[in-house]
Amino acid sequence: MTSPPECAGPVAVPADLPGRLHRLAVAAGAEDFVALSIGATVLAQRLSRLGSTRRVRVIRGHLEAITPVPAEPDGSFRAALREAGGLRNAAARTESADQRVDVTIVVSQDGTCLYAENMINSADAPSALCWARTFVQLLTGLACDPDAPMSTLPLIDAAERERILHGLNRYQRPEIRHRTMAEPFEEQAERTPDAVALLDESGTAVGYRELNMRANRLAHFLIRQGAGPGTRVGICLRRGIHQIVAIYAAVKTGATYVPLDTDLPDARLAYILEDTAPTHILTDAVCRDRIPDDPWHLVDVERELDGCAATNPIVAASPAGLLHILYTSGTTGRPKGVAYPTAGALANLAYMQGKYPFEPDNCALFKTSAAFDVSIWEIFWPLYHGACLVICRDGGHRDPRHLARLVESHPVSIIFLPPTVMSPFLEQISAERARLRWTLCGGEPVTPRIRDTFYATLPDTTLLNCYGPTEANSVTDMPLPDEPGAPVPLGRPAANFRVTILDENLELVPVGMPGEAYIGGEIGVAQAYWRAPGRTAERFVPDPYGPPGSRMYRTGDLCRYRMDGVLEHLGRIDRQIKIRGLRIEPGEIESVLASHPAVADCAVIAHDTPVRLLAFVVPVAGTAVDDLDLTAIEQHAARFLPDHMRPKQIVPMSRILTDVNGKIDNRALIAAWRDRDDREHGFVPPADELEAAVVAIYRRVLATESVSVLDNFTQLGGNSMLAFELFDECKQTLGAQPEPEQLLIGTVREVAAAIRHASCLPDVAGS
Repeated sequence: MTSPPECAGPVAVPADLPGRLHRLAVAAGAEDFVALSIGATVLAQRLSRLGSTRRVRVIRGHLEAITPVPAEPDGSFRAALREAGGLRNAAARTESADQRVDVTIVVSQDGTCLYAENMINSADAPSALCWARTFVQLLTGLACDPDAPMSTLPLIDAAERERILHGLNRYQRPEIRHRTMAEPFEEQAERTPDAVALLDESGTAVGYRELNMRANRLAHFLIRQGAGPGTRVGICLRRGIHQIVAIYAAVKTGATYVPLDTDLPDARLAYILEDTAPTHILTDAVCRDRIPDDPWHLVDVERELDGCAATNPIVAASPAGLLHILYTSGTTGRPKGVAYPTAGALANLAYMQGKYPFEPDNCALFKTSAAFDVSIWEIFWPLYHGACLVICRDGGHRDPRHLARLVESHPVSIIFLPPTVMSPFLEQISAERARLRWTLCGGEPVTPRIRDTFYATLPDTTLLNCYGPTEANSVTDMPLPDEPGAPVPLGRPAANFRVTILDENLELVPVGMPGEAYIGGEIGVAQAYWRAPGRTAERFVPDPYGPPGSRMYRTGDLCRYRMDGVLEHLGRIDRQIKIRGLRIEPGEIESVLASHPAVADCAVIAHDTPVRLLAFVVPVAGTAVDDLDLTAIEQHAARFLPDHMRPKQIVPMSRILTDVNGKIDNRALIAAWRDRDDREHGFVPPADELEAAVVAIYRRVLATESVSVLDNFTQLGGNSMLAFELFDECKQTLGAQPEPEQLLIGTVREVAAAIRHASCLPDVAGS
């Protein structure tokens, strides 16, 4: 249901403005209304260039015009008036009333005031007022400087500029009193030496004193071997107590740690190691074979280090030094390493503790890969404040049922979950057994449905929407009120960040208008992309609104400020997507696929909910589309790409379909994929009641209607999270479960046959 238009006004027009516009129009041989129409066109185009195309209707008396999009406001206002006058007021023609518009601006007949109606389905009433004020400001600029390029005229006045920079962004430079990430933990170990710091699922407990001493011995060993500030220490370990010890030991030396996720393909691990060139790699007997031979020193963290001191090492470290290098997807075909400073992490954890404090009797879960920035919250935050860190077993972090049981069996007060995990987690958690105070959600947009389901399930827990790229850690946070159906905003910037919404010329965008979000602040923004000065210069740019020499990070996120200073996320201005909270650049996947000798061209797009990746590949000259070896291409991708970046399906094409502007045509590609899929497989209905029951389960779990018994789980968009739900549904509905491998690779018919065999049911379909 569409909300009724929001009306704002009247907004007064400066007394001399109508006269100025009239004189300029007369001199150009145009009518007064043409000036208003040109102004609305400029405003619409300024926004469309940021990826938020707007149609604006302007009305005065019996005259009406709907702005053409795209328009071309790069010339001057005087030149545009002359062109319109020469065309005998072509700009003032009345457009079809049924064209979709976002905003209608109504100008009084005498031109002294105007109203704006916001036709967008949005709950923030001041947005219409913003349109009205911005239109007046732009018309003033056009009248005062009619020979300037219209695309450069300011959209805000001095008072609004001051409010945006210093009223909405209440920036405070944080005080950093520690040199390493280990020092706050060392202080806590002095306060509560006998308290349990770590607890794994086998029941092994490690106290604060013991954890500190074990990390100290390993740190002293590393220091003797040359580790310290300016060096890098790789950590290739499975999730467990040894991994926590290794990370704390690395930061105690002042070195930069490089987490190596053991789930990554060998080629990707090798690239990260080559790029960072660590002096040492901390590993164990299980992970040792994942590390290629090279000059680095391999250190077995399971070895005894009784000869090393157990005291806190004293190192000449600085909080400005690098804490870690985390690798994210890159547009050039290679992952990029985000070099993040210790001070930024310390500031973020201090800020979060001030708002959502851990208490000594609380627990937290360590479930996130150390290669992702959220792990900072899990590894360091609770251990700075006397809480117990419960270590989730390997593989358990993918199972929402398992996470729910851990939360219920331990006094977990805070947990972070991306939206794709949140939904199945809420289906498993019990409000009576959980003691959660806050649940942090981020990495992908939090939908109203997730918010509403959350409060229906956990009414005594507060849901926080958290936003921040790896290049800046957590930038905004906001407790979401239990208001069913209301929009879900991002929140306000943390105290140590400035978030400015800018246009393509790095000019401030009016409150309520969309623009690209830039993140600034002396402490909190990453230093650079590791060994990538070109990439760094592209995304980390000088901050014209901060202190001299400061920088800001260009996020690529389309956002806007509400009048109350709360940020809203409106999408991306580039192709970047998120899956399970993990950043993916389609360009990197395309580069890997294109490196296969049989592929001449390719395109990767995101499709459906939950999101899955489709890759469209064109064979090299001389190879027919149907002769492409898709299995070989899939195996090639698996050698270089982690699981979440591998396409769920590779579709051969004779060419990549594009639109009239030469851009990839997602809709056309999806339609071509569906047509090909239908031709190859056809739709085969269930042959008996059991197959029909399995089809019904697939439809419910995967939220799709079209399920053929020849489809398989991954083709239908299944992922590891949904697999657990499918297992449960089969068990509850049919009393049997297929084998995991059968579920992931078998067709619906084969899964039904496996269930039939396990349940000793008659095989109707096969008879």
